[in-house]
Order: sequence, then C-alpha cells, then structure tokens
Amino acid sequence: MLNTRTVLKDNDLYLVGDAQYVVAQGESGLYRRDTRVLSRYEWRLDGQPPQPLLQQERAPFWLHEQAANANVGYTMKVGLRRDLTLSATELRDTLQVTRYRGQGPHELKLYLGADYLDMFEVRGWPGGLGARAVEAQATAQGVTFAYAAGDGLRSRTVVQASLPATWDGEALVWTLPDAHTQLQVSVFPLQDDEVPTPGDPAALLAEYRALTERLRAQVQLPDPADQQVLERSVADLRSLSFQTDHGAFPAAGLPWFVAPFGRDSMLMALMVHRHLPELARTVARYLAAHQGVRHDPMTLEQPGKILHELRVGELTRLGHTPHRPYYATADATPLFVWLVGELARTDPALAGELRPHWEAALQWCLHDGDPDGDGFLEYTPDPNGITNAVWKDSGDSTFTEDGVDVSGHVAVIEVQGYAYAAYRAAASMYRQLGEPGAAEAWDARALALQAAFQRAFWWPERGTYVHGLNGDKQPLRVLVSNAAHTLCTGIIAPPYAVQVAASALGPELWSGWGIRTLGTGERRYNPVSYHNGSVWPHDTALAALGMARCGLHAQAQQVARALFDAARAAPDHRLSELFAGFPREAHTPPVPYPAACHPQGWDAAIPLALWPLLGSNADAVPHPTEVVASR
Repeated sequence: MLNTRTVLKDNDLYLVGDAQYVVAQGESGLYRRDTRVLSRYEWRLDGQPPQPLLQQERAPFWLHEQAANANVGYTMKVGLRRDLTLSATELRDTLQVTRYRGQGPHELKLYLGADYLDMFEVRGWPGGLGARAVEAQATAQGVTFAYAAGDGLRSRTVVQASLPATWDGEALVWTLPDAHTQLQVSVFPLQDDEVPTPGDPAALLAEYRALTERLRAQVQLPDPADQQVLERSVADLRSLSFQTDHGAFPAAGLPWFVAPFGRDSMLMALMVHRHLPELARTVARYLAAHQGVRHDPMTLEQPGKILHELRVGELTRLGHTPHRPYYATADATPLFVWLVGELARTDPALAGELRPHWEAALQWCLHDGDPDGDGFLEYTPDPNGITNAVWKDSGDSTFTEDGVDVSGHVAVIEVQGYAYAAYRAAASMYRQLGEPGAAEAWDARALALQAAFQRAFWWPERGTYVHGLNGDKQPLRVLVSNAAHTLCTGIIAPPYAVQVAASALGPELWSGWGIRTLGTGERRYNPVSYHNGSVWPHDTALAALGMARCGLHAQAQQVARALFDAARAAPDHRLSELFAGFPREAHTPPVPYPAACHPQGWDAAIPLALWPLLGSNADAVPHPTEVVASR
C-alpha cells in the first residue's frame, strides 16, 4: 500500500500515484473504472527521476509541475515544466525541457507498463487471475499495449508522442540535443472498437471555474476559509461523478470506489438534492434501473431490493465476485424510497415515473427485509461476504455489551429510521397521486414502527438508544454514534432528541472534531479503528442535520462548526472519509486515518449541506440542502 496517495480523475479515468504523482509501485496506476490500464508511468531525465520543485493541482484533473534535474543543489542545470491532465478519454502530459547549464544532449525516458489487473486484484483479492498475457507493440507514434480478457473484452492502451521516440522494451526514449524541447504524450485507454479521442482540458477547466462562479453568486460565507471549503466541496462532487446511461452518477470515493453504490450515493443525494437536483435524480433513476427482481443467494439479490455495489472489472465479469451487482445491504432499499419521496416534493412527476420501483422497494421492506416478521428491518451476517450489511460494515463493528459479535436477524437503529422516513415518503407520494387511503395506511405503518422502535430501542439509563437488536431480540447496549445519526430521519420524538443530542456531545462520544463511532468507555474502543472509535464526518453531519430538524440549533451549529474546522485544518481543504477519534487539541489538526479516501462522496456533500448551520442565527437561516423537510 502507498503511504501517501495522489489522485487525478475525470469521468471513469483516474490516475493513482505516490506522493509525487509517480506510477511505479504497489497499487499506483492509471485506471479505467475497475481495470488498471497502466501499471507504470514514470519519467527519467538522464537516468534519474526529475526533482520536483512545485506540484500544484490546478483542478481535480490537472497537475502542474515545475521540476529540475536530480540533486539540483543550488543551481538548476535542466528545468522541466509539466502539465498532466486527465479527461474522460485521454491522459495528456505536456512537457517543456530547458537546458540552463552545460551542453547537450540529454536523455529523456518514459517508463511504461500495463498489466490489466482488476482493481480487486491490485488491492489483494484472494484467488485472482494471475499475470495477464499483455502485448506491447512499438508504433510510429509510441507504443500500444493490448490484452484480451477471459470474457473476450479487448483492451488497448495507446500511447502517442508528439516527437518520435524509440521503444526499448521498457520505455519510450528521446534524445534532446536542443536547449529547448516541447513534448506531448497522450494515453488513450480503449475497449473493443473505440478509437483515440482527444480530450479538451481547457474546456474542462472552464467548467470547473464556472461551477465556482455560480456558487459564489449564490453563497458568500463571511469567512473566506469557510468559503474555500464550500468551493472545494462543489469541485469534488463534480470530480467524483462519472457518466452512466442515466446521467452523471457520484462515485463513493477515490481512488477505489469509482462505482455505483446504493447507500453512499443516496445519502449524498439526500444531503444535496435541493442544490443539485439532477445528480439526485440520476441516482434515483440509475438505482431503479438496477433494482432486484429475483432471489440470488450469491449476489443477495431479492425482488425490490436496491443494490449495494456494482463493478465491471474482469473478476466480476467472469463471476469471481458477486458485484454484478451485489445487494448486500439492509439500508439502501428504504433510503431509495425516502430519496424518491424527497425529490417528488418539487418534481411530482417523478413519483409516478418511479412508482413501480418504490412500491417494489416498500414490499421488500415488509417481506424479505423483515425475515422474522417483527416489523423491524434486519440483516443476517453473511459469512462469505459483508458481515454487517449497514453503513458500519466492518466485521467487528456491531456487538453486544459483552463484546460478542452479533448473529441471527440483526436490526440496527438507523435502518429503522430510514424505514420510518420511507413510509412517510410513501404516504406523501400517494397523496400526490390522489390516493388518500394508501397514504393513510403508510402513515399508520410509520407511526406503528415509531412506537415499536421506542419500546425496543430506548436506553433510559444512558438517555439514548441502543445500537440495535441482536438476533435473539436482546438490545445491543453499546454507546455508538448511530442514535445521533438517526435524528435526521424523524423517528425520534423531540423529547428524546434532546437527550440523544446531549449524549452525542458528551465526553464519551464527542471528540471536538465530531462524534466518535464508539464511546470511549466501550470494550472495543480504539481511536484509530475503522468503526470503533474513529470519527466519520458524514455520520456526524447527519446528526447535525437531525439536531437542526429537531430545533436544537445551538447543538447543530456546534457540530457544523467542528466539521468545517476539520476541513479547514486539512492541506487540501476537504474532509477526509474518517479520522482518528483522539480528543481535539488546540492548534493541532485531526489525526488522519491511514487508508481514508480523498475525496470521499459523503464528505464532499457535507459542506454544501451544512453551511447554513454555521451562523449564530442558524435557526433563522433557510436550509436549502437539508436532508428532509419538516413534516
């Protein structure tokens, strides 16, 4: 694993490099969705890597670099100016090499390699396909790599240079006799009959700048540092998106989650749907088009169920993984109904358009989603796949107060909240469709769920709710962040919301940067864990939105301010997927979590959702990106 990663991306093409954007080892590479199309992309000047003097991301797809000869010392001999850009169809590398001292010629090499590994194999998936038979063919313009996958998909990586080069079997080689040389290299990752199509980096940069200008015309925060965080949020949401048949769909995170995810995309859409309605509608339509229609024990597909994750790499296409798509989630299906209901408030036609899908999702909630028929949505840990089919999906995240992992049909708190919101959304859509009887039935179902939830989940000794119910229906009395997260769904009545907020902001859960996933007094607490003591900003942000919904404006402002502060403390002005749960210290940023995504979809949405909560008069500020409107 790379200790430090850098990522450039546009559409479904992304470059993963080391700290200096070099592709030479480990998981680095140029990827097209789930396939690594180049495993090496490394410049050498006179046999040595150039020494970077400045590396600046002008945009999420554009690296600008000034470099010099290796061991530059006090006086540069050779300078190298570089602009590396990615568009949907092309990696483009433009270099200007200038000799300042000494005599030429100089030798410039670009080392290239292609292995066409599935992204899962790069990351250590057991039982991969092994080394690929990749052909490398020198051409008049450079070199072309080619590979035929086991299912017949033909891939080529075409590398073209503006100056003639020699291919020596490992690298393209140029001899530079002149004092000034300009060179452009283009890489085109192609499949089947696709042909090289140049991108337009200048137009793409103009698009990003226009996004920023539109945001500034709508929102000007008093503090420029907060404004910078907000503008980064909008740029990251654009960068994360990739084109599908239904429009631009937001990836869950970079670099490993450039794929459709159910839960992730819907939480993003719920946070930003008022500001970015097209993104949210794309999410709803895409997930509807891939909704489950049958029972499949391998992929966990069920009629009406919404997918968890869809992959298109060779391992998945050949049936070695279940991600075709994989439906291992208990929460995506009620989230889908909730999202469609929220969108239908301002786009009533969508309720009719997607009616077969949200009705099928509701039926899943009543049947396959509730396998023991007790009225709660549940999952059963999958020993061959995802153990915990909820947002805290690591295998050790859900356990009893005695530290025993859950088993049987497990009902987790926030999933019941999502179901409540889904039933309320169904009632609202039936009213829009002129069916008051159906609306009343779903309102009644929501109220019944809320009452049953209160009886089964309330933990009076701690003034909050338990994590969930184990398969034996015993409450999981473990202090976690999930109760505060659930405030945004509306299932928690106002008198109890005050106590939940106090618990979340108490010393065991509140780190000063956010709400810890697990209380400091619990058996498995570890501040540098994935789900047992770390802070996940999206989890904390949903709690803030829930507090605001419940009228707890001071608490909501405290949480929103902490998250903006965390983003401001980061060099790239963005929130990390998660960070360690250590207490906040003055003049010290949050402690990073080693393998966090940058950017991550949920976290890119947070500033856009939370900025109205920053002001001292947050209770009077209209909240255009709130998760739900007051009901």
